[in-house]
Amino acid sequence: MPSHPPSFLVRYNVRRKEPDHDQHDRTEYDDGRPRRRRGARHARGGLRAPFLVGTLAIQMGRTMAFGAGDVATAVAGYYAVSALLSPFSGRFVAWCGPATALRLAAAGSMLGLVGVALAGSAAAVVAALTLIGIPNSLVQPASNQILSGIGPGRTRAVAFGAVQSAIPASTLIAGALLAAVGGSSSWRPAVWAVAGLVAAVQLVIPSGPAAAHRAPRARAYADQEGGGAFAGAVGGPSLVAALVGGAFLASIAATTLPSFLAVTGQHAGVSPQVVGAVQMAGSLTCIAARVIASWSGGRHQGADSLRVVGMMLAGGALGYVLLGTGSGWGFLVGALAAYGLGWGWNGLFNLSVTQARPHSIAAVTGLTQGGVFFGGVCGPLLFAAVAGPGRYGPAWYVIAIAAAASAALIAHARQRWVRGGVVL
Repeated sequence: MPSHPPSFLVRYNVRRKEPDHDQHDRTEYDDGRPRRRRGARHARGGLRAPFLVGTLAIQMGRTMAFGAGDVATAVAGYYAVSALLSPFSGRFVAWCGPATALRLAAAGSMLGLVGVALAGSAAAVVAALTLIGIPNSLVQPASNQILSGIGPGRTRAVAFGAVQSAIPASTLIAGALLAAVGGSSSWRPAVWAVAGLVAAVQLVIPSGPAAAHRAPRARAYADQEGGGAFAGAVGGPSLVAALVGGAFLASIAATTLPSFLAVTGQHAGVSPQVVGAVQMAGSLTCIAARVIASWSGGRHQGADSLRVVGMMLAGGALGYVLLGTGSGWGFLVGALAAYGLGWGWNGLFNLSVTQARPHSIAAVTGLTQGGVFFGGVCGPLLFAAVAGPGRYGPAWYVIAIAAAASAALIAHARQRWVRGGVVL
């Protein structure tokens, strides 16, 4: 695996040795930025197969023995594979380049969705969804590596929010599909349609032999803008540990939301069409929250951004409590609050990660995403174990506790950052 030169050598080469070549490289990188950003955004949205399966679980249950326990097993398998591979995927992305990684991720996701569409049993759905976890582990390190090359400030912040908005956009599509097929059992055409959309992602992912060199370029740009080696070590290992732990607990709550919102609405007496509309409204709220929160993070970056992340998680915990009431109004208000606050923090969180470790973005993102994916394993299994045969209220209360604990860990991470002596 190729290694990159130390930061002081990169800075020397940028400023002294080859200013003209570096200026050319940075212009080329910036000019292609929108297209790369679109590729990262579409790849992220296409890889959220668990949310599609969770949303269509009711219709799938009409054609095979597929219930809440099977949803939990399938989602857990998906995130388990992603969690195991995530630390290695970060290094793989740094080696092969983000564009190649996104292409592999899109192709693997498409094949997995084809497997879901052809599945004739719950076991086949679980197997196909578990295999999609392999390409999914590549997406976030590749996305962060691409976005890190954008100049600091609100442009980069909005880019992080826009890319992260692809995830709730996938649940928006799933909600629209649920509203369309709500009263029927025609879920397979919906999965085939999503597989076709993921195949189309290949058209917007950038290509070219220079892809593998974008990571060092982005690192050089961060150095020139004053990041330096000291910023890369802010807070020490305990900061990274707190971020990983906070991401783990937050993911326990967030991945449960789109996976079990449909069955919760059904249990509360809400029709599939209304559940689909609520999921669409929640997804739009989440998209807006991710972009706005990331945009605001362009003003108060680093440690101050983590304060906003913690506040959003605390507000999301209240939304999960409302979902547990079992009432129609609690379902509506709780879903919007949980989507907007409990699931709207991701873009700002990933922006903070890149600011905390600007010289090892892909590798550190692999660690934090490992926490996210491991939370995705535990969340659905925990929810299904507590819910049992229809006890969704207590299950949502447990999820609310996880979100509140995540907010506390993020607050601790912020304190570690401040005590490290640097507030970017």
